[in-house]
This record gives sequence, C-alpha cells and structure tokens, in this order.
Amino acid sequence: MDISLSEQLKRLRKAKGNTQEELAAHIGITTQAVSKWERGEGYPDITLLPAIAAYYGASIDDLLGVGKEEQEKKKNVYLAKDDELFRQGKSAERVALMREAIREFPNDLETISGLMWALSSEDQVKNADEIISCGKRILDESTDSSQRNGAIHCLCFAYYYGKKDAESAIRYAESAGTNEVSVSDMKARFLEGDEAVKYCQQNIQDCFEKIRLNAEIMCFKGKYSPEESIRVYKFLIQCYDLLYSDGNCGFQHSRYADLYSELARSYHRLGDAENAIAFFGKAAEHAVRFDTRKEERFAYTAFMVNKVRWSARNEYKNYVENQSGLLLKHLQKDEYADLLNNPRMKKIIAKLKQVAIT
Repeated sequence: MDISLSEQLKRLRKAKGNTQEELAAHIGITTQAVSKWERGEGYPDITLLPAIAAYYGASIDDLLGVGKEEQEKKKNVYLAKDDELFRQGKSAERVALMREAIREFPNDLETISGLMWALSSEDQVKNADEIISCGKRILDESTDSSQRNGAIHCLCFAYYYGKKDAESAIRYAESAGTNEVSVSDMKARFLEGDEAVKYCQQNIQDCFEKIRLNAEIMCFKGKYSPEESIRVYKFLIQCYDLLYSDGNCGFQHSRYADLYSELARSYHRLGDAENAIAFFGKAAEHAVRFDTRKEERFAYTAFMVNKVRWSARNEYKNYVENQSGLLLKHLQKDEYADLLNNPRMKKIIAKLKQVAIT
C-alpha cells in the first residue's frame, strides 16, 4: 500500500483554497509541522488524522491516499469479471454485473463504458435508450480516445437498430474520423525492424477483416441474388486462402466456417443440394477445428502473417454457443429440412454434435 500523505495534503489544501497556517490553526499545531508533512519529512500524530480529514471533508483512507487505491481494486474486480463473461458470451450476466458496478461507481466513466458495451451486447433494440444515455455521457465527459470511439460505435448501432434513426447513426459515424488518420496506419511508419513488420502484418490481417465485413454488408444491403452472393463468398474465401496460404489459420477457422456456411446457403437457395451439402461439410470441418484447438496462444506461420500472435483471451462473443453449436442450430432450421435425411448431411450433423455447445 502506498501512503502518499504529503501529496494528498497538498492536493486537498489547494482544492479547498486554504493555507498551511489555516490548517495549523484549525488543529492546534505549528505551521512548520504542516510544512514538513507536505514535504514528506514526517507524518501527523494518528490522533490528528480524524480532525484533518473532517476539515477537508474527506475520509482518513482518502487522506492517506489509499481510498482511491482500494476503489480502483474494487472496480477492477468488476471489469475483470465482465471480461470473463464476455469471452463466455453471457450478455445478460454482464448487464447485471455492470449495473451492480454502476451503483457503487456511478460517476466512473470506465464503469459507464462497461455497462454501455454490456447493454449493446445483450440487446441493442431493447436497451437503446440506456445505451444512448451512457454513450452521450462518455462523449460529454471523457477525453480517452478509446472510450470515445467505443461510445460512437454503440451510439451508431443503438440509433440505427434501436431507434430506427439512420440520420443520427450516420451523424455519429461521421464523427469517428477517417481511415487516413488512423493510429494503425500512422504508427506503422515510425517503428523499426521486426516490431514494424509485426505491426504491419497485424494491419494487413485487420484489412482482410474489413474486406470481409464490407463484402458481407454488400450482400445484405444490396439484396444480392444467390448467384451474386456465391461470387462474393468465393472471393472472400480466396482472400483468406491467399493470406493463410499454409492452412494454419487459427482464429480464422471461425471465419471460414461462417463463409462456407453462407456459400452453402446460397447454393441451397438455388436448389443445388449437392453443392450446399459439400460446403456445409467444409463449414463443419472449420467449426470443429476452431472448437477443438488446444493452443492458448497461437502463432501464425504463413509468410504475410508470420509475426502475428493470437491469444484465446482475445476472443469475445455475445452468445453462449461455440462455433459448432452455432452451425448445428443453423442446419436445424426448417429451410434445410429437405437436406436432413441425406446421409452426408447426417454425418455432418453427427460430427458437429460431438463438440457442439448449444
């Protein structure tokens, strides 16, 4: 425990706007004694602490500089638990936890940000008003760029999906800045050697994720036909094949599973059961590989990403199912009833059931 009485005395005195002489007169000691305390050359007698604390309207813990430290520890327990629940996809539990944290730390922006993200993860529509309230407060009060960017992100989705207000969503989106001045692009220019290469490779990997996201939005917003969607998803799979050319793709097994599933769905919409089942099989293969990984920390080996490392502790979700469980639930929808009696599809489902969490 770090007792920083000298700094606390100076801070409290300046905040109150009084002099060393006034404090000394109030508690009945010499001005020289107060001056020594503030220089860190001694401590007040323990019997004087209540009077000093009362004079400044503070607790003795605050006076000793441990009140804030203990509060930080308590807050960090909440945030660590929230992080754990996020990795498990337990959104409702996250909201309950962060509501409890807010009751204890109602004015702490990090806690408010945590509640905002938990609410957004649980239900952007139902929680839209509260998400907006948290987000606006962060933008009004926070100077932390990460908190502010997070608030903009949540506000955009809350307005668009929760309030059906695309105009406000776009307005907040435009306040987020541009790709031309991103920390990723700028910082990469000023590093050297392996550190620079690693940073650039992470940026490249992130760019591929942006390509995937935007291509999927194209399919949805453009109301693409099955034939057009097939072209999009084949293109994306080729992109991933190019980046992870040796097949050692770690976390991206989950991306492959999703892409092959969407490709299969598009073929099924065309009435092509043969290709639909084949690509659902590919999706299942990647889902199972993702869910049965053993590495806590994964090293990519393909040339363009061979400096990038990934930890399982960086994987977050807003659902409790694993990748195999999600695919299994998808395949059990009524739209695929015509495929379920096919022997190949039965094998796919059996393979998924061995590792699925639903």
